[in-house]
Amino acid sequence: MASATKTKRKPAAAAAAPATEKKAAAPAKPMPPKPARKASSKTSVQAKAESHQPKPAAPAVKARPKAPKGTAKAKTKPPASSPYRSDGLIRGPLISDTLQALQGWELEVSKRANLDRLRQSNSIGAPTQAWLKKVCSAISSRFDPAGRDLPLVLATRTTTGQRHWKPLLLWHLANSDRLLGAGLSWSAQIYSAGGDLLQTEQALAWLEGTGSQEHPEVAAWSEATRKRVAGGLLKAGVDFALLQGKVKRRFTAYYLADEPLLYVLLQALASNRTTAAALADPRWLWFRLPEAELEHRLLLLHQAKVISYYRAGSVVDLKLPASSAEALVQEVWS
Repeated sequence: MASATKTKRKPAAAAAAPATEKKAAAPAKPMPPKPARKASSKTSVQAKAESHQPKPAAPAVKARPKAPKGTAKAKTKPPASSPYRSDGLIRGPLISDTLQALQGWELEVSKRANLDRLRQSNSIGAPTQAWLKKVCSAISSRFDPAGRDLPLVLATRTTTGQRHWKPLLLWHLANSDRLLGAGLSWSAQIYSAGGDLLQTEQALAWLEGTGSQEHPEVAAWSEATRKRVAGGLLKAGVDFALLQGKVKRRFTAYYLADEPLLYVLLQALASNRTTAAALADPRWLWFRLPEAELEHRLLLLHQAKVISYYRAGSVVDLKLPASSAEALVQEVWS
């Protein structure tokens, strides 16, 4: 067995001999290239390894300035609130003028055609051309009668809609004029905290606070403009019966009737993903209806068999007399 292993090992030794002979014969040829080749083979491995390292680094540097950073900046800007406008609160809600203008609105023709006809006929009985121009400009910028505000236009043609015109208009106007909506939410917070009255100085301080936070355009307004906007916010509260008084505006015992409550509920359901989210919509505070009080009102309507309302935690089962605000106006209201 040992001799067998020796005979096996001898060929290996014999095989090793030519290798040493090749190494020995190598000096006859230029000796430096051989070790240089071995060194280059090692360095080539390292060079390959190193060459692979900078290559991914280069595209990484190129990839960074492309879309990721640019899109990240673009995405962070849109969430910022759209700018406030001062003209809405300075003009005022124009409650009766808007009602008369939308009562004669022809849905078959365009907004421009309706406004041109309104300017020519003065169907709202504006005392001056300047006032008529003001009303037409306000309606043009505030409403989309053939789209999102179609239920409001249809409501003007019903007795129920005319009787509850103010809360209906408040809902659509505050959704269109974001400064009005934010101001109503702010005043509701003061009311819920036990506040009794509002003064122009308070509204002005709140307005200037928004200018230093999310709305730098407010800070760019002149002081006179900010005072007019603050006064216009309190005047709008009086016009919508949320406040009363001329110098010191006191909170009223506001009550949202059942008919506009169902209208607003259907609008909230259309703009929220779930029924629970619609009930928790912060826009209910425009009518001073926190979620707990809203649920109490729904339970009363359930007992009166006007609606069907059950709730267990986040699961809400709600059945209303119409599928949308438009259907409510056309099918239920008279």
